Amino acid sequence: MPLYGASVEYALHTLLNLALAPPGTAPSARDLADFQRLPVPFIQKLLTQLEKAGLVTGAEGIRGGWRMARAANAITVLDVADAAKGDDALFKCRNIRARCALWDDASPPQAAVSGVCSIHAVMLSAEAAMRQELAAHTLADIVDRVTDKSSAAFPTVAANWFDNRSANRRGGVFTGDNRD
Repeated sequence: MPLYGASVEYALHTLLNLALAPPGTAPSARDLADFQRLPVPFIQKLLTQLEKAGLVTGAEGIRGGWRMARAANAITVLDVADAAKGDDALFKCRNIRARCALWDDASPPQAAVSGVCSIHAVMLSAEAAMRQELAAHTLADIVDRVTDKSSAAFPTVAANWFDNRSANRRGGVFTGDNRD
């Protein structure tokens, strides 16, 4: 199972959508879920993780909802990946080298258990390279790539969608905590 999987992808899309929302609006979790056709509870959980990481802020009330806590150019893909996946390492060494059939389980040779496992060392190096690459890209970079690949109307259409949802909430269509 990939550790940089669905939750990281959805977190990036959620932040991308917040970046596309017009200034002055704060999409609700329901707006963000509906835009991506995802369950609201999933987006609520994801937004809570992003809030704990300091990437978004939430406010309750008629004008409440979610906003990015920092500018898109100040949020790296690594920030989002770390927020969405937690503290799990990319590779978890199971220390298999200590359980080789050539020695007694109760007393493997010191060389089999000392220092970093050679396989683990390669995986640690690969993870460091991946983290460095993710840190080199910002949410603003992704926004630029998406708008470059999309039709010229896409940013306006997306912004209008969120603006209309926001206007309808203020008009009383949605009730309750507008963070959800």
